[in-house]
Amino acid sequence: MDEFMRSLIRNMDFRSLEMKLFKAKQLFLFLLEGQADQQQGVISEEQLLVELKAGGIDPEQEAAVRRQLQSMGPLDLMGFLAYLPLFILIHNSVIANPLDDSTNL
Repeated sequence: MDEFMRSLIRNMDFRSLEMKLFKAKQLFLFLLEGQADQQQGVISEEQLLVELKAGGIDPEQEAAVRRQLQSMGPLDLMGFLAYLPLFILIHNSVIANPLDDSTNL
């Protein structure tokens, strides 16, 4: 391993990373419970889009997510983790201005 990678690993906060992944998994499990038709360990496209709309995602982003999900199918935990940056963006937008309904992320 080169020195750059060693320095990255040395400076990484693994406890923080572990906590963030734990919370992401808890969110995934919460979304699983919210589905009417609970498939084995996957979140349906419609369930995810409902959550994104509730978070204020704009129609262009919704269309992009819908196109991506149509090719992938339902999301398992690993697929869900790939979308975490979008969920964090939505969360930060809602926290910054909870009464804003303009869907500007």
